[in-house]
Amino acid sequence: MYMKNAVWYVMLTLLFFFSCAPMNRTIGMRQVYQYPEIKNNTKPLLPDLTKILSVPLQSFTVDTHSDTILYGIEGTILFINPVCLNFSSGVPQKKITVELKELYTKAALLKERAYTISNGRMLESDGSIYVHAYAENGEAIEITCENALRIRLPREVQENMIYFQGKRNDKGNMNWEVDGSIAPIYEETGYDFVAEEDEPIEISQTEAVLHTYFFSIQKFGWINCDRFYDDMRTKTDFIATFRLPVSEKKVVQVHNYIVFDSLMSIIPLENDLSGQWVCPNLPIGAAVTCISIQKTDTHLYYGSKKTRVGDRESSIIPLNEIKEADLIKLLDLSL
Repeated sequence: MYMKNAVWYVMLTLLFFFSCAPMNRTIGMRQVYQYPEIKNNTKPLLPDLTKILSVPLQSFTVDTHSDTILYGIEGTILFINPVCLNFSSGVPQKKITVELKELYTKAALLKERAYTISNGRMLESDGSIYVHAYAENGEAIEITCENALRIRLPREVQENMIYFQGKRNDKGNMNWEVDGSIAPIYEETGYDFVAEEDEPIEISQTEAVLHTYFFSIQKFGWINCDRFYDDMRTKTDFIATFRLPVSEKKVVQVHNYIVFDSLMSIIPLENDLSGQWVCPNLPIGAAVTCISIQKTDTHLYYGSKKTRVGDRESSIIPLNEIKEADLIKLLDLSL
């Protein structure tokens, strides 16, 4: 009996040893499950259309101890007399920052939504600028005398042009108001004699720029030189339909424009109560380009069509996806 129990004991011991042997070999190791890599195909969010289209802001640092002349990239010249600048704290600062934007093309006006409208009346533009200044500590600056800031625009003077001050409405669209505080500066023409001539010859000390716009301002902000545009042709409403790709239904921002082919004029289309895009009271037969720029959170779309006011068959504009950089190039080249 004792021997039989001993045999059973030995067999159980061997069975236990062999069954545990594999476990002993795996002590200190663990199996880790690795999940398959998931690629992130989500497109980055697009910035606001205002940021995408905005004309670059030029910035200058100016010493307040001496008169300064600044030259914009597009040819604007600013003559600054710092003595006539007043700081909000009453304490003069050694340096100020002057900011400038120049809008001398239809593309620039469109990108800034600097629409050529004055209280509902259409304007023809000859250029717009934005000028702002602040102290190096960020405090506001006011202009306190007439010739503190004189400005020359690189455009030849046209008839009936008026200086306007611009303000944006709650939609961000520009409206221009005639501003009598913007004072034209009239330059004198000098005379000299040429050895071969008996009569004086009319010359100017600034011959190349004598016939350009030259004025002083009393307020910083948006300024333009425009004239009211009156067309005797019969007027009608321009109605446009814009077609996005069928798959796109989440548009979050829309800018629609009418650009006159023969004028420096940009007018917005507004969405009426029926959902149509309308630009009212345009002269029938006028050659225009209808442009739409729309965006979703991740996609940008563009469409345009040349047409004539009153041609309803041509007012359907399909939109196609476009990259930000390509949109800017297209606007600059086509307008």
